[in-house]
Amino acid sequence: MNRLGFYIENTTTQFLRDAINQVKPPTILIHAQDRGLLRDIRTTLSPNSFVVGRLFVDLAEQTAWLDSPDPAAAGRAFAERILAYDFGMATEKANGRLLIDAWMSLNESLPGPGTFPGGQPDAAWQRRAAAYDQFQVAFRETLMRSGVEALAFNFAAGNFARPEDYTRWFPRTLATYVYLGFHEYGWPTLEPTPVTATGALLYRPCMTGIRQQYGDRHRAIISEAGLARMYKYPNDGAGDVGWLYPPDSVSQASYWNSLQWYNSELLRDNSYVLGCCLFQVGHAGRWETFRHLGLDNNQQPITIISNIATLNQIAPPPPPPPPQATTDLATLQRQIRILVTALETAQRQLAGYTTKVTGLQTDLSALAVAAQEAALLPQQVTGLQARLGQQLLRVNAMQASGQISAGQADALRSRIADLRSRVDAVQPAAQQAAQLDTAVRQAQSQMPPLSNGATVARQLKPQVDSLLAEARRLASDADATAPVRQPEGMEDVRDEPTSGRAARPLPPALTDHLPVPPPVGVGNGYPTRSLSDITQIIVHQTNTRDDTTPERLAEMEAARGLPGVRYHFLIDGDGASYWMEPLEAVLPQTQEESINVTGVALALAGNFSKTVPSDAQLQGAAEVIAWLLYDLNLPAERVFGRSEVEPGIVSPGAQWLQGAVFKDDLMARVRLILEGRA
Repeated sequence: MNRLGFYIENTTTQFLRDAINQVKPPTILIHAQDRGLLRDIRTTLSPNSFVVGRLFVDLAEQTAWLDSPDPAAAGRAFAERILAYDFGMATEKANGRLLIDAWMSLNESLPGPGTFPGGQPDAAWQRRAAAYDQFQVAFRETLMRSGVEALAFNFAAGNFARPEDYTRWFPRTLATYVYLGFHEYGWPTLEPTPVTATGALLYRPCMTGIRQQYGDRHRAIISEAGLARMYKYPNDGAGDVGWLYPPDSVSQASYWNSLQWYNSELLRDNSYVLGCCLFQVGHAGRWETFRHLGLDNNQQPITIISNIATLNQIAPPPPPPPPQATTDLATLQRQIRILVTALETAQRQLAGYTTKVTGLQTDLSALAVAAQEAALLPQQVTGLQARLGQQLLRVNAMQASGQISAGQADALRSRIADLRSRVDAVQPAAQQAAQLDTAVRQAQSQMPPLSNGATVARQLKPQVDSLLAEARRLASDADATAPVRQPEGMEDVRDEPTSGRAARPLPPALTDHLPVPPPVGVGNGYPTRSLSDITQIIVHQTNTRDDTTPERLAEMEAARGLPGVRYHFLIDGDGASYWMEPLEAVLPQTQEESINVTGVALALAGNFSKTVPSDAQLQGAAEVIAWLLYDLNLPAERVFGRSEVEPGIVSPGAQWLQGAVFKDDLMARVRLILEGRA
């Protein structure tokens, strides 16, 4: 279940409509300038979203309203301005419901009472708080005469952290309103950790106190939420930047972990929390580092929206227990394959864990030496400063005794001052470097549990190796006809191996372009591997026409000096499939050698940055992938687009993980084939 919604400022951001349609966000806060999008949200994209409208007003104008002699009149005037905006947008309905469910009034217009010494606001702030209470009530009452709701508060994150901050200063607003807005940010995560500054979940104690005094009438909307670096570093020169701020960015995986945690916490308060609005889905201008659509700093597709969409998926009921009487051979074979895969995964994880712990121990030992030296730097800098001070005294004494002239003394003093400024400039860096010793010691103190885990992993490895060998023997004994066969329509354009050289030779006209003849013993001049080396399937786009043939690809690669095509399989726009290179051939499908050694390359003819593969092409690709997964004993999770394994690459197109997200369609077809239902 999902409680993660969208904050939308720019309604023309690429993939925005697809994101709304895909996630069906529970709450949307939108700068209300796109009536067409609002109509589409209400009729087709996400009819059940609770939409909050914002008519932007800068802080200076908001402050002027609160400082005016009649703040209630200012509240009524702003409400009338909203009701008249864009020829009555506020009262327009579609699909039996208002385009906008509630309108914001003021936004982050008051600092919190906790910002004052002793938590006691001064008289000027108290006057503004009283004016705010009057403004809010008049604003909602004016809107409600036209059947339009309002959203109160929306103060800056962390400013109003206690229930009494609301109940003491805004009693009339709480007695009048139903919908209350909160802003919640953190850095570098939302969930509390020793290194995190976060305002997440401050709404909870505030709402608890409000509900104790006013009953259950109120509903909370987190009208802004996300990762904001300023929350931890309010005085840093970077200003208000988000999770994709290049000098100090947060990984997609870490951000997604934060959002999963936050969603689970919001669901705990499902009875009164409608959702949050992630800042910004539909980013504009200065807020680019907060973006949720497009590409990240490594030119990889941002997949946060696709991840959020999975929260809406209802888990299927568990399958019925298998019949007790008999188990057919095909089922037994499948179960053994699953067991083999699980044991192989365990084997890799155990080996990887011990290797990483050993490497970490080595790195920490090397760092410890450097850290000890770094700890002396502040003392050394202080010594240099003292020596320069002594030199200055000597120069003054030499001038006073007539040993040097005034001009010579001034020149020496100037050089000493220059050296002193340079040493002073180094001092902050030296202090920071000295902290490395403390950090290394803390890391070393955390190593014993990891070392113990590595010892356990080494003890388990022989047992896992033995179980895996036994499982593989069982798989051999239970060999049966595979339920997933090679696609019948696949055209095999490989030649039979001859004299140790695999695959068909290129036409003479093409081989003339090669710098050297293909070496003997490899397919088409490419290195070979064992089938057991294959652990994944990589999907590509050819970036050509969708009717490209294997012959045309061979011509293109020969012109580039390659001894053969770079893909094992090709699926054209009509769904026809071609087996072009032996699976044993290690092809230069990416710039990552480890991917080339372990991956099968499957190419979709075409370019899918703006369009998606045809139904026939997706089905043809699904049949080949399902057969490969079964025949190579790989799980469906081992199918990746090239962009997922190689940073900076768009292939197999922007629509693979964003927009239409055609990976989901492709893998759904694959799973149906593997389950015997297609």
